[in-house]
Amino acid sequence: MQSEISKILFIIHPILEKRLGMKVKDQVADCLDPALFEPSIIYSDFPGHARDLARKSVDRYHVIVAGGGDGTVNEVASQLVHSGVILGILPMGSGKGLARSLGIPMDIRKAIQTLNDFTVIEMDTGQANQFRFINIAGIGFDAHVAQAYANSTRRGFFPYAFHTAGNLFRYSPVPVHIRYDHKETEDNVFLVCFANSTQWGYGALISPNARTDDGLLDLCIWRDFPRILSPGLLIRLFNGTIHKSRYISAIPFKQAVATGFERIQGHIDGEPVEFTAPLNITVDPASLKVICGRQPVYDHRDLRTPEV
Repeated sequence: MQSEISKILFIIHPILEKRLGMKVKDQVADCLDPALFEPSIIYSDFPGHARDLARKSVDRYHVIVAGGGDGTVNEVASQLVHSGVILGILPMGSGKGLARSLGIPMDIRKAIQTLNDFTVIEMDTGQANQFRFINIAGIGFDAHVAQAYANSTRRGFFPYAFHTAGNLFRYSPVPVHIRYDHKETEDNVFLVCFANSTQWGYGALISPNARTDDGLLDLCIWRDFPRILSPGLLIRLFNGTIHKSRYISAIPFKQAVATGFERIQGHIDGEPVEFTAPLNITVDPASLKVICGRQPVYDHRDLRTPEV
């Protein structure tokens, strides 16, 4: 708990605020402790604007809160790395993957109250070529779905599930060669994730044993599989056992290089990007201070990949 009043800035995605049907400033007035914080609220106007606002504000606030989805969180957090300014999160978007991994309540009022508790951890971040990621970066099927979802006008779980199901049988695996921590692997992959936390969002646990504070990323390689097994793998994805499938490898690493392509569709915290080879992925340990909802509870690392 801080001992002095801290200046706190909320950077809010206005469209997401409208979809929630509430004014964040009213919730802040009701729930944020005035004995702890002096709040200001501003709104982003276009993609990338939250990044600009955070960069221009980093010298004037103790805490900057990203109010939006994982994309907004990425824009704000990327400007706070190594700054000493603390990131707060109001989960207002669709998947809310990082917020869920950090134990931040999905209810906006409860998330604001979490700021009052002021449980601060130092978390790792990742770098994929020129892109900073906070939660998960990837190539393959999830990047393909991220692009389709970005081109859609509808948001939420069901549109995302629609794009996932619609592309599942049409998607062709890609050959990728990966060197990581002096080891290497090559395969036709369904997808590859570089995970700093446990999930994409909506509770889909692609890397159940990933930790945000261990100085490592998880290399999640999902090899091609018979599509008839999709229902069983989907169950594993949501019950936290996907890393035990024989089609999945989940390996902690510090540095990796992916090749086998010239250009490839990818995503950074769910936002579509294009990567060029070689794709260099590194971890930046303890590079970001963030207010979490509770100390995350992690299972022991089980790197075996048995059966299905």
